[in-house]
Amino acid sequence: MERDSKNKSFFIWIEEIWEEIEVQFYGIVGAIFFFVIIYFIFQPLWMRSVFEFFSNINLLVG
Repeated sequence: MERDSKNKSFFIWIEEIWEEIEVQFYGIVGAIFFFVIIYFIFQPLWMRSVFEFFSNINLLVG
């Protein structure tokens, strides 16, 4: 009986960690998506250099 409860608590612990990782992932993806939308709507000058930087990296690698 005690062994079964240890396994359940371990799986609950793993599940909670996975949920936290999932929340962080969605937060990062949401932030990137937000800034891309802001760029396409307003096209601020400070973001142009960021997109140029990433496009130059892509040209150097590829």
